[in-house]
Amino acid sequence: MQYALKSLGRRMQSRAELERKLRARTTPEVARSVVARLLEWGYLDDRAFAEAFVRSRRERWGSLRLRAELARRGVDERIVREVLAEGEEGEEELARALALLHKSAWRHKGEHARMVRFLQARGFALAVAVEAAQRYEKLREDGETK
Repeated sequence: MQYALKSLGRRMQSRAELERKLRARTTPEVARSVVARLLEWGYLDDRAFAEAFVRSRRERWGSLRLRAELARRGVDERIVREVLAEGEEGEEELARALALLHKSAWRHKGEHARMVRFLQARGFALAVAVEAAQRYEKLREDGETK
């Protein structure tokens, strides 16, 4: 129990993450028991964890990457869908992708494919990445960017 509380004191974790850590240090039964007690006391909350995780990374990552990272951390798919749906407007995602391109200061023409790959590596959908790259190039041609 002490280890679990210290671990949660360092950072929020999903139920599955904490249970995995506890299983490495103790028996599966004890790990399940500790996690159940922490859930009961309100110290573990996968929804709150997912919301905080998304809020802290949404500016740099696209929805695909966020979904994959939350799944890797053991958050239930239903919770992931609900949390991502709360802030997953198409224009909002496109605006975040464009902001990333602005921050990265693409200097040369013809870097369209590199911009698309850059955004896809950060978890943006192909359609969003292509649209953002096209808009960024248009803004650059119009002299509205670096």
